[in-house]
Amino acid sequence: MGKREQAKQRTRKVIIDAAKELFIWNGFLNTSTKEIADKAGIAHGTLFFHFPKKESLILEIFDREGMYITDQLHQVLHDTYGVEELLHRYLLFLEEEEDFFAIIAREFPYYPEKLKQRLLFREIGIRSYFLTALNIGKAEGRYRNLDVTAALTFLFGTINYLLSHREQLAGKQSIIALKKELIINTFLRIINYKED
Repeated sequence: MGKREQAKQRTRKVIIDAAKELFIWNGFLNTSTKEIADKAGIAHGTLFFHFPKKESLILEIFDREGMYITDQLHQVLHDTYGVEELLHRYLLFLEEEEDFFAIIAREFPYYPEKLKQRLLFREIGIRSYFLTALNIGKAEGRYRNLDVTAALTFLFGTINYLLSHREQLAGKQSIIALKKELIINTFLRIINYKED
């Protein structure tokens, strides 16, 4: 990679870091591109050179976070095929990045339709790991013969609900940390073939 490309990548990283911090503090909807450029210490036009729309910034951040967690989930799936370990790892990730994902969950209904669709499409990649693990567990007789799509809708709907209402339910604390064991135990009761 040449020096020019390295400089371009450094500028993109500075923009992404500044945008993520502002999105966490102000929300995506209330953050202007001028505020992002100012925080990044670049000209407003430079921001648009790298990211033509504000939506492309949130997608870039979401994609980076998504790649990190899908790499982890892929490894868990490769090693164990265990839904419990997948869920535990996913919730730890959400807990680490809770400020960012809580903003997305809270503001999601107000996003432009195109942005909603693109974010949902990216979430499908994460859900696919759970879908695979559940289907394998069903085939092996470890899990009930249940509607996997309905079970995952319940799981992800619960998580999104908790994230979007974090302030009301947990104040300044992590809602994922507070509810992690409850989420895991409830989901396992739903999918397990037998309760011992």
